[in-house]
Amino acid sequence: MPLVTPLRPDDLRRVGRYRLSSRIAEGRDDPNSAGTFLSRLPDGTPVAVTLLARTAAPDSASRDRFTAEATVARRVAPFCAARILDAGFDGGQPFLVSEFIEGLSLAETVAAEGPLDGPVLAALAIGAATGLTSIHQAGLVHGDFGPDHVVLGAEGPRVVHFSTTPPYGPATPSADLLAWGQTILFAAGRMDVASLPEPLRNTVAAC
Repeated sequence: MPLVTPLRPDDLRRVGRYRLSSRIAEGRDDPNSAGTFLSRLPDGTPVAVTLLARTAAPDSASRDRFTAEATVARRVAPFCAARILDAGFDGGQPFLVSEFIEGLSLAETVAAEGPLDGPVLAALAIGAATGLTSIHQAGLVHGDFGPDHVVLGAEGPRVVHFSTTPPYGPATPSADLLAWGQTILFAAGRMDVASLPEPLRNTVAAC
């Protein structure tokens, strides 16, 4: 499961109606996030609460945009992507609440067990592509896709921590597809597309 560590002295203990119990370690720092934390719903279901970059005094327009984007994010089909369950502001702190997916990230798996191959690699490629597709079909982009943001859960690969940013600037569906191709190369332990087996080779090359 993802590495869960105790809260730091300066961490918030509550955001909105969610009590934060511990930190969920990330493979790398995300400039758009102030951290991801474990919480639980009233029925005991674990959830991940991600604190997004704080704005000093969000105006009504930025709040409305965030709320609208979060509403769209909750419509992302739960096919290989973690569901967004809730979102809001706590003072000037925006946050997202998503499914807590138990399992190692792709980065952790490769570090512990080595590169993937055969049917396991193919299942990863299909699952990750399906997750990105469901995000794009909702009109959103991931914006930071990579081995740290694919969790190999009990039900297969799940894409986590996608952005609620529409495709402006460098955060585009095309950039996500490029990142998908690079992620498959990483998972396979390959340095170039030509060394991948078919049919992955052509698909990754196209991205």
